[in-house]
Amino acid sequence: MNEAINTINWPEMLTLNFTVSDLTKTNQKASNTPHSPVVYANLRQVALNILEPAYAYFKIRPKINSGYRSPAVNKLVGGSATSQHCKGEAVDFEIPGVRNYDLACWVRDTLNFDQLILEDYVPSLPNSGWVHCSYKSDLRFKANTKFKGSSIYHNDIILCVERKN
Repeated sequence: MNEAINTINWPEMLTLNFTVSDLTKTNQKASNTPHSPVVYANLRQVALNILEPAYAYFKIRPKINSGYRSPAVNKLVGGSATSQHCKGEAVDFEIPGVRNYDLACWVRDTLNFDQLILEDYVPSLPNSGWVHCSYKSDLRFKANTKFKGSSIYHNDIILCVERKN
C-alpha cells in the first residue's frame, strides 16, 4: 500500500511555541510519528495546558525529554505498557536553570494536571531527574516523587523521605 495514503498532514504547530516535532523527537531507532487524531489532540492539550504556562511563567523554553512515544519507542525505552506517553497525554521536561523540585512544586500549585511525578530526583543534586506531567480531560491531580534508585512512588512532591524508627 502506498505510504503517502496513510500519512495524515496535521499542522506542525500545536500551540504558539510548541510543535509536533518538539513532542515526538526521540533518539531511538524507531518511528515515532503519531497517526491518530486523538493523539494529536492530546499533544496539543499537553502543550497548551502544561508547556505554554511553564514557558510563560519561567520565561525559559522548557527542555522536553520525552513526549509522545509510539509503541515501538516505548518498548525500546522500557516504558510502561499503559504509559500516558503512548496516548500523547504526557511530557517529561525540565526548565534550564530551575531546580526540578521547584518546577514540580510550581506545577502542583499552579496548573491543572492529571499526574505529576518528580522522577529520579536526588535531593542533593538540584538538577537531577525530571518532571513528568500528564494532562487529560478527566484530571486526577495526582502528585508523586520517585527518587533515583528507588521503585517507590511517594505521595506529593517531597525533598526527602521521613525515616521511621
